[in-house]
Amino acid sequence: MTLIVSLRIPDGIVIAGDSLSTVSRTGQLDVKIDTVCPNCKQKHNIQHKLPIPNVPITTFSYAQKVFPFYDKFGVGTFGAGLLANQSVYFATRLMEQKFKNKNTEFEGVTEVAEQIGNEIHILLKKQLEIEKKTLDNLKPDQTVLGLQVVGFDGTEPKTVEVSVGRAVKVLPQVGLGFTASGSNEIVITISKLYKNKSQMPPYPLFSLQDAIDYAEFLISTTIAHQRFSQMPSKVGGDIDIALVTPFDGFRWIRQKKLGKILEGR
Repeated sequence: MTLIVSLRIPDGIVIAGDSLSTVSRTGQLDVKIDTVCPNCKQKHNIQHKLPIPNVPITTFSYAQKVFPFYDKFGVGTFGAGLLANQSVYFATRLMEQKFKNKNTEFEGVTEVAEQIGNEIHILLKKQLEIEKKTLDNLKPDQTVLGLQVVGFDGTEPKTVEVSVGRAVKVLPQVGLGFTASGSNEIVITISKLYKNKSQMPPYPLFSLQDAIDYAEFLISTTIAHQRFSQMPSKVGGDIDIALVTPFDGFRWIRQKKLGKILEGR
């Protein structure tokens, strides 16, 4: 699933995410079931197809879930990682290139988020066509893929959550604080431990380093908890962390290295 965390503090926005990608598989199991006919009251042994829910079959630890957009916005993705044979990272960077070639300018974070959400929604419909389905096959409140888009409208830091399912839903969040999307159950539990405002982290006083450390703390704590639970891990791998400011745009604080097996040769 993934965990994406963004923190809006006076000096900028920190966005972070894990790198775990999980491959799941559905199916059905042919079983024989003893049943009683409601009409004749006789016992019968019938063949039945028992659906098997999504079951994780393997994981990969190097997914690209946090990345820049237009060099001044940050994007974090969670949920489905592949639509119509394109990763969300690749599809978003491809649309970025298309917009740049057309010299498209965006007025603010919300407009960027809406545009990315609409483009991803087109990919979702293509994916459903491959599966011989339509948007109507999705539950009304189902989120197939989600995004956080972060940046500044002038000097105002903003996180925009985008939910892509039957429709594209956009939820802007402003003001100092944090937003956690995806597998955020542990983050919510931690937040509930702050029983009053005096125990809350002082986000308005956070330095950039404090925000970086806190984002890493929330994600690494989730990873550690899932490691020792009896449920398959949804968050894991390296933690990518980036900083967005109105002065320097998007810049990496920590980015996983690719090609590790080639190091030292």
